[in-house]
Amino acid sequence: MRINKDLVDAVMMLSSIVLVLVGTTDFTNESEKKIIMGILGIIAVLMVVFRFIGGRQAKDSHDGEPEH
Repeated sequence: MRINKDLVDAVMMLSSIVLVLVGTTDFTNESEKKIIMGILGIIAVLMVVFRFIGGRQAKDSHDGEPEH
């Protein structure tokens, strides 16, 4: 399965922006804030991993091509 680099970049940027917005917002329930920030942090880290895997897939697909 091929990983779409643009989609991974967009989700990574969106999760980072929302993570900052949630971090700077006052919540009445502090545990809700920590749960949301934890989930967004996990998503951001997963996107970094997918970006790394996608880069490797692109490199591997270019290695098999004959040189012109």
